[in-house]
Amino acid sequence: MRNRWTTTAALAAAALALLSGCAVAPAPAPGKPAPRLPADSVAYDELPVITTRPKLFPGDCSQFDRDPQLTQRLQGRSPRFNSFVKACVLLRSAGTQVEIGSTDPDRRLPQPWIGYWKAYSYGLYHFRRILVLDRYYAVSQLDQNGCLVAVNIGAAQVVTVRVGAQPPVTGGYENMPRPGDSVEQDRRMANAFCPDAVRAAETYLNEVDPGGGSLAS
Repeated sequence: MRNRWTTTAALAAAALALLSGCAVAPAPAPGKPAPRLPADSVAYDELPVITTRPKLFPGDCSQFDRDPQLTQRLQGRSPRFNSFVKACVLLRSAGTQVEIGSTDPDRRLPQPWIGYWKAYSYGLYHFRRILVLDRYYAVSQLDQNGCLVAVNIGAAQVVTVRVGAQPPVTGGYENMPRPGDSVEQDRRMANAFCPDAVRAAETYLNEVDPGGGSLAS
């Protein structure tokens, strides 16, 4: 059954690629507030993206220091910046955490959003193109110990939101599930963390970018 589903999905993707070709996804003109995006945008490799908006994530935890309610709305506590993952980490109950961060352009990766949307990476698991709040292009995928949502905010910066298990204090990494261990394990991880990661992204964007979106002017 799994092979049949995989074959069917591959054929459907191939047919969709032939239909869409290199066409750019249809979309309304940029506006303020940001317009709603067509649901079929996720079927296109090319998007009418803009990069003129300012970055949202400041590269530290100052947003949470200034607004403790933001931490509460994300159901977290004790925000601390992790320079390795370039994210502000908020601990949650039941051994989970939410990380708010970003991928910013640099010499090695001048256009990070394209890499996310077109899946320019090896070892992607449970990759999905989605719309967040109907106004932001985004992708979700399993990443490290949870699920990552990468959001196009109409800027060169890509906002990232990850929800997953807290890493062990000392050792024990070998006993934690990892993406790619098995199809069933990936499905369980996605069900456990991806819906929550999308909700966390919605909460963060509603707070720091009201009326914003990928095509906000």
